[in-house]
Amino acid sequence: MRLNQDCVRDVMLYIEDKAVFGKFLFLDEFLEASELSNYEKDTIKYVLAKLDETNYLKSSIQWVNGDIYSFSTGMITWNGHKFLDTIRDNKVWSKTKSITKDFASVSISLIESIGSKVIAEMILNQMGNP
Repeated sequence: MRLNQDCVRDVMLYIEDKAVFGKFLFLDEFLEASELSNYEKDTIKYVLAKLDETNYLKSSIQWVNGDIYSFSTGMITWNGHKFLDTIRDNKVWSKTKSITKDFASVSISLIESIGSKVIAEMILNQMGNP
């Protein structure tokens, strides 16, 4: 299964928007969220599983017969916020995606790295430097 980069971004933005300190978001909330309704349920589950592997979230995941049985998260980690801050801006996200569009596979960490470079380039251009 291919990792949907837009879904990764939208899930992280959803968590940031909906998470309340001391409370958890559960799998059903992600699958039923109107903000994520343009993605298939399996795509959302796959993204949650991959985000759990990145350590961008404090989360708990349980598998049964090759499918996610339960998932919960209550907090984005420091690295998760760093990633999200890198790709939150729509202009940065659009440019990052245009840079990576021709590649068959691009890791989340590479997306973060490219996004950081895009932001730095935009800042330098605003300062009047080439």
